[in-house]
Amino acid sequence: MTAPVAPVPAKRRLWLWLLPLVLFIGFAVLLGSRLGKNPEVQLNATLNQPLPVFSLPDLADGTLRTAADLPRQPFVLNVWGSWCPSCKAEHPLLMQMAAQGIPVVGVNYKDDPADALGYLAQHGNPFKMNLADHDGSLGLDLGLTGAPESFVVDGQGRIRQHIVGVIDAAVLASRIQPCLNSLNTAGADAGRACT
Repeated sequence: MTAPVAPVPAKRRLWLWLLPLVLFIGFAVLLGSRLGKNPEVQLNATLNQPLPVFSLPDLADGTLRTAADLPRQPFVLNVWGSWCPSCKAEHPLLMQMAAQGIPVVGVNYKDDPADALGYLAQHGNPFKMNLADHDGSLGLDLGLTGAPESFVVDGQGRIRQHIVGVIDAAVLASRIQPCLNSLNTAGADAGRACT
């Protein structure tokens, strides 16, 4: 014969139910407080650093391009893809920037070359050069979080600004244009507006 099992006191039963709930809520609060923190660290890691070393084919003709082929003046490096709806939203502003004489270099990210070339034929090509990053290696080295993302690069090939998301008129006016203007001026203050 087995001995009867003593009933668990009511207070202890309550704690058995509440403890997992309290742990879950604490974990959720911890995760919520960390949201957005890691991308900021990642974004700052590339600032004032040289562009990563790369050797990528030109989207148009397959010619291998390196940093030596990039403009020797401040420019905007824009990561885009024909598959990216946000890139389509930003494209008219890139066309406007190119028309204003702002050099824009494209990085076609993880895209089918035929789709990318068809997209440019249909919507216009704002890019002075377009690097085909088929496997995403340059994107990885740049610390991309997605597309579109853009980088303002100075005449020495250092990343001075990292813009996550769509470039719109406000971003152009408040961030990109002041940074480019500052980089294009001589003197100790060059690039001060980029931070």
